[in-house]
Amino acid sequence: IHLVSNEQAKKRVLQLGEKEQSVYVIGSPDIDIMKSENLPSLKKVKERYEIDFESYSIVMYHPVTTEVGKLKHNISEFVNALIETNRKYVVIYPNNDEGSNIILEEYDKLEGDPNFKIYPSLRFEYFLTLLKNSQFIIGNSSAGIREAEIYGVPAIDIGNRQQNRYDKNQENIIHVNDNKIEIMGAIESIDGLKIIESETFG
Repeated sequence: IHLVSNEQAKKRVLQLGEKEQSVYVIGSPDIDIMKSENLPSLKKVKERYEIDFESYSIVMYHPVTTEVGKLKHNISEFVNALIETNRKYVVIYPNNDEGSNIILEEYDKLEGDPNFKIYPSLRFEYFLTLLKNSQFIIGNSSAGIREAEIYGVPAIDIGNRQQNRYDKNQENIIHVNDNKIEIMGAIESIDGLKIIESETFG
């Protein structure tokens, strides 16, 4: 028996040769947590992680394992764009895929900059509260195309990591290349992006 989150996932399982009567679309269990009334308050999250920003955006950027040769250039473009925007950001470390050390080395530029708070990880429930109350999320994490949409939070998706994983017509997502000028342009325009509450999940 396969319990999947959506019709697209069901199609993938059927393509693997499973019988249709054994595949059930039940939605994502994460959504129950995301819509829970028991998430910690923003005040509690800020106190726990010593975040003194009035408003902020979330940064999550992971290595693209098929493009490691380009990563040093790409992450440099990204970080320089963030610095030049002079906004407040909560930065979360990348995953441990090949190339993560290159990203972390570039993040060294942010140490001591009052516009950035950098964390190796956050508890999931606390991350959800931060995301829900953020101005936008930027990077190449699936959180920008999944969880952000459920909360109606705008997202800037950079590069190819999430390619073909979402509808390019989604109104809460701006897609850009790993280019400083494009990234800064997207950040400048994000404030006017309409926030869409998900019709599917709430």
